[in-house]
Amino acid sequence: MKYTLIDENGQYALILRGESMTQYAVVSGLDKKAGSWDWTCCYYDFGKFSGLTKAEALFRAVDYYLMRTNEKHIPWARMSEIATVLKDGLIEDGEEEAYRYMVDVAELSDTEAGYFGLNMERYRDSTGEDADSPTAPSSIGGDYGPAHPWDAPGMSVSDFI
Repeated sequence: MKYTLIDENGQYALILRGESMTQYAVVSGLDKKAGSWDWTCCYYDFGKFSGLTKAEALFRAVDYYLMRTNEKHIPWARMSEIATVLKDGLIEDGEEEAYRYMVDVAELSDTEAGYFGLNMERYRDSTGEDADSPTAPSSIGGDYGPAHPWDAPGMSVSDFI
């Protein structure tokens, strides 16, 4: 089979293969002289008869290749699973607080929130201001802050002159 070597590490190789060169594959036991390999771990088709674009096929192949060749690599699917379990745990512990956390700390985009299956109406409502999120003190708001300490109750400008 026709192929182009992209990368090789130990017994595994990442290749572009096929008569039309429309498959990224991770193979084991590549024999460069014979142009063959012992077995195919996985492959991803791309092109007009595939549901994947060339970039998506390459991403999936590289992700799998790294899983086989780099002990510190965590595959995308596993990271997604971990994030989903953590999100579900947050919601079980308190839905309102979980949504606020995802808005304020994780700062999820609408696309990301949708990916995790969040209720988009509830998520968007959490991005608005509410009583649990007070604004910083200001003289405009009738309270005092470091810029205008004389606005504190019982204080006046003459106390600072």
